Amino acid sequence: MVLKPLEFSDALSDSPWFRQNLHEHEQALDETAKSIKLIGDHCRKLISCMRKVCQSQRGFANLLVDFKIATVGSTQTDDERAIAHSVKDFGNLLLKIEDHRSRILTDAETLYLDPLKELVENINTVLHDSKRRYDKESQRFYSNLEKHLHLSTARKTDFREADAQLGQQQQAFCQASLQYVSEIQSIQEHLKFAFVETLSTFLSHWLTFYKIGNDANEKFRPQLSGIQQKVQKAKQSFEATQAEANILKAKMLTTHLKTAPFSITGSSSENSSSSTTTSTGNIKQGYIYMQEKSKIPTKISRDVLSRPWTKYYCVFSKETRIFTMIPVNSSAKTDMKGALEQSVSFKLKSCIRRASDSIDKR
Repeated sequence: MVLKPLEFSDALSDSPWFRQNLHEHEQALDETAKSIKLIGDHCRKLISCMRKVCQSQRGFANLLVDFKIATVGSTQTDDERAIAHSVKDFGNLLLKIEDHRSRILTDAETLYLDPLKELVENINTVLHDSKRRYDKESQRFYSNLEKHLHLSTARKTDFREADAQLGQQQQAFCQASLQYVSEIQSIQEHLKFAFVETLSTFLSHWLTFYKIGNDANEKFRPQLSGIQQKVQKAKQSFEATQAEANILKAKMLTTHLKTAPFSITGSSSENSSSSTTTSTGNIKQGYIYMQEKSKIPTKISRDVLSRPWTKYYCVFSKETRIFTMIPVNSSAKTDMKGALEQSVSFKLKSCIRRASDSIDKR
């Protein structure tokens, strides 16, 4: 199973495509945690219920055959395929020797069950605690952004104070987003070697306690050793890339905050506000809140300022001069196809930037 990579630049732009990709990574991790928990439960049955060893081992082996490790990237390397297929090979080996059983090592709790339990706890920590912090910062930033849209123009100092506050909240949101993406990538990369490493240790010790398992052990040993070498290589690569990822994360955060500050624009008849805007080459993209034109109200009051705002993700190509507006709602996070069907595109004939002093900053 291969997932699209989570890029730090996509996390900073916070586009709907990034949200959908992030949701897919969360689903994959959740399914992985459930599968590992099932495998751990069956492993405990093998140790505690010696009378049901055969039945429990069959269930455990079948889980290994069906288990899949998610690999981030467009393709899988030979080592990644070998590591992913090794779990299935472990399960097939157990099925072949299910009639030849013996007792389990007395320290199996420490060597096998605790590491599997720790993997599940690590995944749940990322999907619950880290996700909660990310959602909290995201909700706080966009809620205050929408609140900023309704500020009265009576006091100009309110905008400077609000802009300063939004700048701090944007930085906190960007930091939380980068941290959450980093933790998801970390646990996914860690799973590639930690899970297989635990199982390889389990099998290496398990085979020594079978009465007629020596022959099977000798036959499987070269393949097991090759997997352990690939796991060790992946482990070393993981440790090396972690340091580089931390440096890149800090560098990209600094660059993003310098080159893409919070900005707002608007007009009296059709107001708009943009945030987390990014520009790459001839492409400029970001969120825009628009207050659509409506009928003239029957009376002038503060209710005029409380008309609902529509949130769009806009992309402008300088080469083609095509401006695309994609409506963003709760369903767009997981259904980009439906959001794109509601998008509106048009070609700009001309564009004039108004003077900053003449812009109503609502």
